[in-house]
Amino acid sequence: MTKPHLVPYVMQGDIMITSGQLAFNDAGKIEGDVAAQTRRIIAILEGLVGQEGFTLKDIGKTTVWLRSQNDFAAFNEAYAAAFGDHMPARSTTVAGLALPEALVEIEAIAWRRA
Repeated sequence: MTKPHLVPYVMQGDIMITSGQLAFNDAGKIEGDVAAQTRRIIAILEGLVGQEGFTLKDIGKTTVWLRSQNDFAAFNEAYAAAFGDHMPARSTTVAGLALPEALVEIEAIAWRRA
């Protein structure tokens, strides 16, 4: 497979925009159901935002792509558990994803709070 032409994130001033993240594990594989993949992606996002001094609470917007509408409830439960009381604005759609084993993809926008 050709390496995708992207970076994990970009910074613009105090704003961080991530690329869509997939649930790759340390071995470079995507495994698990949609809930497991969602938890893995949010952990990846937490690591990315942490590189710039942000936390999950600094994420103000996410965009989510699900492979199947039937996965929405399980995805939403895992997503809510990961974010807790913090509720970013979110768009969720059903779409084909680039890798067949990927059930969910999430991108995020974070910014430094005044």
